[in-house]
This record gives sequence, C-alpha cells and structure tokens, in this order.
Amino acid sequence: MKRIPLSFLASAICAAIALGAGPTMAQDKPASPMDQLDSFVGDGTCTGNVMAMNKHPGHATTGKYHGEKTLDGHWVVIQYDEDQSAANPKPFRVVQYFGYDAAKKRFVSVLIDNSDPGYATSMSPGWKDGSITFDETADGKVSFRDAFTSNKSGMNSHTGWMKDKSGKWVKTDEETCKSS
Repeated sequence: MKRIPLSFLASAICAAIALGAGPTMAQDKPASPMDQLDSFVGDGTCTGNVMAMNKHPGHATTGKYHGEKTLDGHWVVIQYDEDQSAANPKPFRVVQYFGYDAAKKRFVSVLIDNSDPGYATSMSPGWKDGSITFDETADGKVSFRDAFTSNKSGMNSHTGWMKDKSGKWVKTDEETCKSS
C-alpha cells in the first residue's frame, strides 16, 4: 500500500477548513442598513386617492413602481408613475433615491418629481413597526412627509402629508401597493 505524504494530508485538511469557513464567515457578516430597504426593490402597482386640497379636487390614482439597487448597492432607486385619466390629467411622476448615512446613523432620501418645487431631501431614523417615515425638506424647511409600510412580500403602502399654513400635518395622498 502506498503511503500518502503528510504534507498532502495537511494541505487537504487546510483546504477543507478554508472552504468550510468561507460560507460561515459570510453568514457572520453583520447585516447592512441598506438591507432594510430591500422591500423597495421590485415592481408593483399602487392604487389610492389624492385628497382634495385648496382649489384642487381629490381623485383616485393608480400607478406603477419599479425599485432597484444602484450605485454598487449604496442606493435604492424607485420610479413611480401614476396613470393618466380624465380625473388625473397631470399624473404624478417621481424618482426617489433611498440610502443610509452611516455617520449620522439615519436613512436618507433624495426625491425628484414633476411638481413644484420638484425636489426634496429627507432623513429618517429608520423602521418602526414595519413603517419608515421621511420628513422632507424643500425650499429650506420641512414641509412634506412620506411614510411607507412593507412586509416580506414588498412595499404595502405610501401615505403623504404636507404642513398647512398653521403648521399642522394634513394628509395629501394615500396608496395601497402590491408587488407584481
């Protein structure tokens, strides 16, 4: 019987340990805060209502969204496009980027849309009971708020608010969303 050299056995054992440790070390890696935004990734539809405000009548809405990770996984971008209808002749369109500011330990958002002023930046302390809320700054003051809910199957809902002249938060829109 031919003997197996000790150096070969030592190499084989080291290789087996290294191969076995690889998946274990990957599992031990702490979750990234960006993983908490995975529910925004995917496609779906949202239906709901824009509330009547000022001289603008309320109306029903339907829209589609697409979310994906971008810029090496440092951001999630969502594009949302409402459907045009007789009741909604100027549908809302938005591109919103979500990320995480590790120094401030806060989630951040940059929103660009087809309304006036058409952009906002926002921050959120994070998820609480399946919901994340962003207070949006436009024109140098916090004047809008977006709240999203989700579960394992994806984004469930969106609710928007704006501050009225007295500084009270007033609901502007509310949608229920389903992943496709």
